[in-house]
Amino acid sequence: MFFSDDRKHFFRPLNSKYREQIVECLRELYARLYSSVADYRRALNREQLIEIFQEALVRAPLLDEDFANEINAPTRSEREQANWILNQLLEYGWLEKLFDEATLQSSYAFTRVGRLFTQPMVETA
Repeated sequence: MFFSDDRKHFFRPLNSKYREQIVECLRELYARLYSSVADYRRALNREQLIEIFQEALVRAPLLDEDFANEINAPTRSEREQANWILNQLLEYGWLEKLFDEATLQSSYAFTRVGRLFTQPMVETA
């Protein structure tokens, strides 16, 4: 069953006014991991992932359908927004945190399902 415990709210990141920003971050990460510009020699750490997301946020618009709520919402810097997006994608099963016990370093990658759902977003852009 697709909507099991670990994927119960899988699509929640795509149901907010930040959905275009999140999709742009997913597209940019997918391009960095699986396109011709991919660097297969090393895994992405948190800092590199935040930088990728910050670059994507520059290009992505914020949807203003909830303009009344946006007035009261505190504004975030691009770095804070990138951190928030990373946490959302980790929490809802799009990305996973991997830990290398030999080097004691953490890295990040798409989950299998996250990669499968991001690929059509990249191809339709």
